Amino acid sequence: SSSTHSMAEKNDKTSSVFVSKTAFDEAAKECSLEPAVAEQLWAKLANTSSQRIIGGATAPRQDAANVNQWHWSEQDLAGWAKKRLTALLVGIEAKGVPDKGWVRVTKLETCTGDASVSNRKGKRIVAFELNVKCKWEGQVDYDDVSGELLLPYISEDVSDGKYEVKLTAKEPKDASHKAALKHLEKQLPLLHERLATFNKEIYDETPKE
Repeated sequence: SSSTHSMAEKNDKTSSVFVSKTAFDEAAKECSLEPAVAEQLWAKLANTSSQRIIGGATAPRQDAANVNQWHWSEQDLAGWAKKRLTALLVGIEAKGVPDKGWVRVTKLETCTGDASVSNRKGKRIVAFELNVKCKWEGQVDYDDVSGELLLPYISEDVSDGKYEVKLTAKEPKDASHKAALKHLEKQLPLLHERLATFNKEIYDETPKE
């Protein structure tokens, strides 16, 4: 009767599943599980199930209940991050450009990379690595000027949110473009303030898409 019993259990897909490492890795990837965490989880599961695999029996129900208590939730913040950075960076403008001139950040062109917040056993884990490119435009000495504002590495690895900022001009040797960069550079403290706001929000709030 014991063999009949184990067969019945094997047919009950809800109480236990047999998963190959390859299938597990694939599923972990699809659920955006960090590789290190996935490895840890696999080791834990392999450890608790090895004696049963050798015995050819399936997991008892009590174990299945324990697996359900393993709590993990992850929220993708890439969309939120792009919206917030657009709101914080676009519109930053140079002050006091002579002859009714102007220089301002007009557009967030690209925001690539990942940002997420995970909840693991009640602990909030924020992870992000973004590469942002904005466009700036203006008029200096009656010439049209433009260029890019680059933030190549916005990441939780950067201490105090002191992110690297690069300002480039479309025509770097042109006098009007050079002047525009100088005007815009004076706004770097404000830019860093805005980035600090972003940094604070991504850690302190549970952002909504």
